[in-house]
Amino acid sequence: MIVQRLFLLAASLLPAASAFAPSSLSSSPRHVRHLAVASSLESDAAVVVNGDAATESQSSPTTQQPNKQKRLAILLCPAQFCVPIDYEELLATIQTHPQNNVEVVATCVAPLPRTEWIKVAKQLPTKNFLDANLSVKVTLDWYFDAMETALADLFAEGGDDVEVCVIGHSIGGWVARAYLGGLSSSSTSVYRLARERVTSLITLGTPHISPESALVDQTRGLLREIESSADCTSQSLFDRGVSVTCVGSSSLVGKIITTDVEEIIAATSYLPLVGRLGDIKGDGIVPTDLAFMESPARRVEVEKCLETGNAVRHAHVLPTPWNLIDGEAASLSLPDDIVWYGSPGVLSQWLKYIE
Repeated sequence: MIVQRLFLLAASLLPAASAFAPSSLSSSPRHVRHLAVASSLESDAAVVVNGDAATESQSSPTTQQPNKQKRLAILLCPAQFCVPIDYEELLATIQTHPQNNVEVVATCVAPLPRTEWIKVAKQLPTKNFLDANLSVKVTLDWYFDAMETALADLFAEGGDDVEVCVIGHSIGGWVARAYLGGLSSSSTSVYRLARERVTSLITLGTPHISPESALVDQTRGLLREIESSADCTSQSLFDRGVSVTCVGSSSLVGKIITTDVEEIIAATSYLPLVGRLGDIKGDGIVPTDLAFMESPARRVEVEKCLETGNAVRHAHVLPTPWNLIDGEAASLSLPDDIVWYGSPGVLSQWLKYIE
């Protein structure tokens, strides 16, 4: 168990350690949709889920007409070195448990075999890498291409009236945020359609903040570029009709002076990200305080699994970046008692924000 978690920590700190006002009123469907999203988000943006208790200071998500289901497709943007098969169970569960009068008609994971991550390596010897000034457009073009491949499939399968919810796990959350904010500089028909059809973004265990106090910029400037882009803020996304929900765990405390090995491992992950020690909480990889965007994004903080009471960890698998022979092979599954954002009892705490 300890060895598996050590590998999980190590894998998470590879190259993402090495990666690294609305327009004027009209009667268009896009504007009508924006008004519906606004009714959901404009009051405020805090949703805090702590174990069995939940408090919401945000109104319900978009309300659909009683007799008309919204047809929705889901694009999942995977974590570093994770592959599509790692998310099959999560997407199957979502598709069979529709929420809010939503019919999930199609799902897809951005088709990224782990071998694609090798493309990050070409940035390693550059001055921009050493200066922590990597370009999102240049460094992540291959990830954006995979997103557009998946989106094209979803639009084809879903039909003319399908809308899209994007779910990003770990690094996939801020890559999706960058894409929706235009940092890919894409001019394709798929991107233009995505600007019209994407209605929600949900991030799971995604570090959205690169604090100045960090000991090292593990994304080598990528996250800082996204943070500083006005088009990548939750307000800008909201203005375009995209609701944003950030899900983060506060289950695992990082400590150096302790007999709990898992707390020590968490501390070694949190320390370079926030630049200090102390009783910092998180999911074992990402500190809680870094997992949320600014208002009007929803904040869903999970403390434990509602079914088992277990801590909520960053991932359910151990990525295998060394397996380059079969880039599509599933990552190593962690033990059954390891609970993550997609586990029953945790999924239920954010599932209703798929809209």
